[in-house]
Parts: sequence; C-alpha cells; structure tokens
Amino acid sequence: MLRIGFFLLLLVNLVFFAWAQGYFGGSDENREPQRLEQQLHADKLRIVRHAAQASTKAEEKACRVINGLTPANAEALQAAAATAGIETRIQPLPEPPVHLVVIGDLANKAAADKKIAELARLGVQEHSLAVLDGGRYEVVLARFPAEAAAREFLQGLAKRGIKSARADAREQPALKVRIEARGPASPLLQQLPKLIAPHAEATIGECAT
Repeated sequence: MLRIGFFLLLLVNLVFFAWAQGYFGGSDENREPQRLEQQLHADKLRIVRHAAQASTKAEEKACRVINGLTPANAEALQAAAATAGIETRIQPLPEPPVHLVVIGDLANKAAADKKIAELARLGVQEHSLAVLDGGRYEVVLARFPAEAAAREFLQGLAKRGIKSARADAREQPALKVRIEARGPASPLLQQLPKLIAPHAEATIGECAT
C-alpha cells in the first residue's frame, strides 16, 4: 500500500513538471525564461531621464532701459537690436507743455496783417505768425514754460488795451525717447553696450519694477 502511494506521488510530480515546462501545449507568459526571450536587445537597454530633467533650464530673462536717445537714434538702435535678436519697445518721454500768449482764429492773412499793424500801434513789436489748419492764422506774442508767467504777461497786455489775446497751453513733441529691451540675460547684457556705442548720450539703466 505504501509502495502504491509512493508511485502515485511520483506520477503526480512528473505530470506537474511536464505541465510546467509547457509539454501539454499551454504556457505561462509570466515565466521568467519566456519573459527573457521576449526582450529585444536587452543588452542595449538604457535608463533615460525624464525629458524635463534632461532639457536645460531656460535662461533667466532680463530687462534694461536705454535713455538719452533722440527719436531717430532710437529707431536705428531698435533695428540693430532686432538683428541681434533683442526685443525692444520705444517709449516717448513727454515734454512739459509750453504756455503761449496768442491772438488766434484770424480768418486769413489779411486779417493777420491787420492785427499785427494794430499791435504795432499799441507798442507791441515782438511776435510771430503761425498758420493753422484750414488756412486760419494766429499771432504768437510770447512763450513761457509756466502758466503763471503767461497769465502775468496777459494782464500786462490788457492794461495796454489788447483784449483779444489769451493764454493757451500746448503739448510739445518728444525730444527724447527711451528704449525698453528684454531678452535672455547673458546675450542682452553682452550686446547692449555694443549697440549703444554709436550713440554718445545713451545710457543703460534698470527697468522699473
């Protein structure tokens, strides 16, 4: 009886071994030998870092302001900066308004000449004549940087009998502009001194935060 049990156990082990080796037509796809066979060029496998880790970090951006430029110089500098791959933006620097004392709305040149003759009789010799849109004219009697001075001059004219004059603030075109330049820090800081070299009055400063 013991001998029969021994042979049965041996038979079971043989059957299990044959099944595990795939002799009965089935196979275990997770078996280690077959898994190794499915690897193509396993000796050439390499560990690759994540793309974000492999790529170099983008260079820090910088911003600088170039001052002391005329509008013409700013346009030339902007063109040179574009060639160097630097992004720029021209910013006009507003001039303070000038305060004029004028006699305006004169219909034509004849009316302007008549007014000038009238001023001469009243003792006003200094003036200039300006042509307005639509063919109209105005006589400019004085220019002042401050409104208070223009008002004081206007009062003096009124005492001399000149009632048609008035004070008028006029905006002035920008005489100077600046350029704001932005780009990667290293090339920007290297290129700007070379770009402004032809412009003697140009200076480089920090951008406003």
